[in-house]
Amino acid sequence: MFYIKWVLGHLLKPLPACLGVILLALIFVYLSDFTLGYALLGLSVVFLYLLSLKPVAFGLLKPLEFRYSAYSNTPVSFIHVLGAGHVEDASLPITSQLSYTSCIRMVEAVRIWHLNPQAIILLSGYSSLGRTRSTAAMHQELALALGIPEKCIEVFETPRDTEEEVKLISERINNQPVAVVTTASHMRRTMAFYQKEKISVIPAPTMHVSRKRNGTLSFSYFYPQECYLQMSATAFHEWIGLLWMRLKS
Repeated sequence: MFYIKWVLGHLLKPLPACLGVILLALIFVYLSDFTLGYALLGLSVVFLYLLSLKPVAFGLLKPLEFRYSAYSNTPVSFIHVLGAGHVEDASLPITSQLSYTSCIRMVEAVRIWHLNPQAIILLSGYSSLGRTRSTAAMHQELALALGIPEKCIEVFETPRDTEEEVKLISERINNQPVAVVTTASHMRRTMAFYQKEKISVIPAPTMHVSRKRNGTLSFSYFYPQECYLQMSATAFHEWIGLLWMRLKS
């Protein structure tokens, strides 16, 4: 089920989904069904264009990213950092082996730890296919490099997704106060999993990308950019994940 969910999640992202529709459109054109073929082709191009615009990307992300406020110095006993992927290359520094998302999450966790130096940082995340080290272990390496004492770190290398991470950490924290660090766009779904486990946690969202910027409406708002398409893809992934949770419950 995990791998089926993983494959479907990637296929339903805007770019592969639109490429699939374009392929289907070309098949209809080849079969001489020009009306349907060109209609599908036009819709897919318009859809990709709209998702590559800043207002659309921000509109999809803001309800996810600003549902919860930033961590505000509430005392905690644990800090849970969710995994976010990595590569393995000993010639690279740990900051290059971890994904950008992982690095941002760990920096936020270290910041919170300095406000709660008695807290234990809980790092979760598996190794994934073709890798020998887990994301959690890579997070630990970065935490140690940033000055966190080894005694203040616990590693959980088996959970493969957010649901498994939350279940495992819920057993560890035993209802003690915990700050949960993850990407702002992913926080809403993470909190839903914790609520499902009937555990009250303190959200600590980071890596907000739909931030307010000063300025009036300009031509750039209508110019498509890859970064906004990526933001829209992130939003789609989260909204689909929330829908999947609702269908399962």
